[in-house]
Amino acid sequence: MTYSVAVMPSPNPPAQPGRSHVRRHDVAGRDIDEATHFYERVHDAHAVRLTQDEDRPFGYRLRAVGDERLRLRSSALSARRWGRIEPQGRYLVTWAHDGELAIDGGTDTELVVSAGTPAVYPTGRPFTIEAPPSITLHTIDIDGPALEALHLARSGEHAEPLRFAQTPDPEGLAALQRTLAASTPVLLDPSADRLTRARLVDAVSRRVLDAFAPAPAFPRFPGHPANVVRALDYIEAHLTEPITTADLAAAAGLSQRGLQQAFGRNDLPTPLEALREARLRRARTLLADARPGEVSVATVARQLGFVHLGRFAGYYAERFGERPSDTLRG
Repeated sequence: MTYSVAVMPSPNPPAQPGRSHVRRHDVAGRDIDEATHFYERVHDAHAVRLTQDEDRPFGYRLRAVGDERLRLRSSALSARRWGRIEPQGRYLVTWAHDGELAIDGGTDTELVVSAGTPAVYPTGRPFTIEAPPSITLHTIDIDGPALEALHLARSGEHAEPLRFAQTPDPEGLAALQRTLAASTPVLLDPSADRLTRARLVDAVSRRVLDAFAPAPAFPRFPGHPANVVRALDYIEAHLTEPITTADLAAAAGLSQRGLQQAFGRNDLPTPLEALREARLRRARTLLADARPGEVSVATVARQLGFVHLGRFAGYYAERFGERPSDTLRG
C-alpha cells in the first residue's frame, strides 16, 4: 500500500512574547517518486536517486524543528540514497546515527563519514552524498548570513561562502558534540523561551566554527607553491610562540630573501605582516569568546606575542575598527 506525503506539523503554538518562532514538521510517505521530488526540494538538489531494496517495502520520514537561523533535521529512508546537491544560503553539518555516508564518493575529494561523527558539507560548489538504506541522517541546518556574521565578529574576516576544514579539530569537535547533547532538548521544543533558544543557537554556531575552522585570511590557493603554504601553516600552528623571519624561512625551506620574494609574487603581505594579521585575528576570537572577568586585553596580547599593549591596541583598532576592550565587553 502506498500513500502520499503526509506533512504533520506538531502543534505550533501562536507566537507569544518571549517565545521563539519555531516550527516543527514531520513528513512521511511510501511513494518513491514523491520522496525523490521531496528530497530534491529539501536539498536544493541537481539530482536525487533513490534505489529501493527489493527485500523490504519503501518508506521514508523526515522531521525538522527550528527557525530561520538554525534547524535540526533527522531523515530516514529504506532505500539507498544518492544526490548531487548545492545548498543555497545555508551551512549544513551532518552525521549518520547508525552507518557511514560518503561525500563526493569515488572522487579525489571523497570523504567517508563514520557513524556518530559530524562532518560539514562542502560550500560554494555542487557535491554528491551517498548513504546506504535504513540509516538515519541528522543535520544541523544553519542560516548562511548569520554564521558568516558570527565568523566576521569573531575573526574580523569577511568570507562568502565560508570554506570549512574537512578534517575537524578534535577538541572543537568534542566541544560541539557536548554542546549538542546539552542543547538539543531545548532546540527541539517549539515552545522554548526565545532568549534561551537564541543563546543555544549561538553556542552551537560557535562550536561549529571551532570544530570546522574556516580557512584563514590567507587561503592556500592551488596556485600557491608548497614553500609558501608551509610558511603560512607554520604561522597558524605557532601563534603563541616567538617567531622570526628566519623561523618562517626555515619552515618554508627558503632563504629569508627568497621567502620575502615568494610572498610578494603570490600577492601576500610580508611574512611578518602575515604573522601580525594572524595573531590579531586570533586575539579577536579569544576576546569575543571570553566571559566577563575571564581574561584581560593585556593577557591576550601577551599570549600572542604583543609586548607593547598600546601598539597592540593601535593595530587592533586599525584592523577591526574598534578597541580590543570593546570586543571583550561584547
